[in-house]
Amino acid sequence: MDNIIDPASEQGLPLFSLRLLVPPLRLMSAFMWQVAQQRNVMQYGKLEEFVTLVTEMVPELLSSRQRTQLILGLRARLVLELCRSEGTADLLTIQAHLDIIHTLTEKSLHKESHGDELEASDSNFVELVQTLLEDPSEREHFFQVRNFLSRLLYEPFA
Repeated sequence: MDNIIDPASEQGLPLFSLRLLVPPLRLMSAFMWQVAQQRNVMQYGKLEEFVTLVTEMVPELLSSRQRTQLILGLRARLVLELCRSEGTADLLTIQAHLDIIHTLTEKSLHKESHGDELEASDSNFVELVQTLLEDPSEREHFFQVRNFLSRLLYEPFA
């Protein structure tokens, strides 16, 4: 009764450990829910880490494909936000994020049947980011269209 047994791993987790773990997990979940609800893109890195942590603890929560799409989507959205203005468009920071996207894509290529689609998305995204960084008028146009589409999609539901 003191331990909760995970049938898959046959390792016991002491009940007092769960009591210590649940409050911070609830707090973190509430914070992540706020980040997602408010679309606070600059915190999407933390949201990505949380999704990774939770899906590693409970792998059946999302399929491998869903997990990959969610994590890559969060990372990509963060990169696009960094590209928005010349002030935040730091090439080294953006390149670090692109490297992580590429690494995640490579890992997923070996696991998933949708590898070609994922690989094409990766290269198309890198091309888009390069265009946004090199061409200020293209960047301005891209974000005008994106803002219009966001308002069109989200305002009726707000």
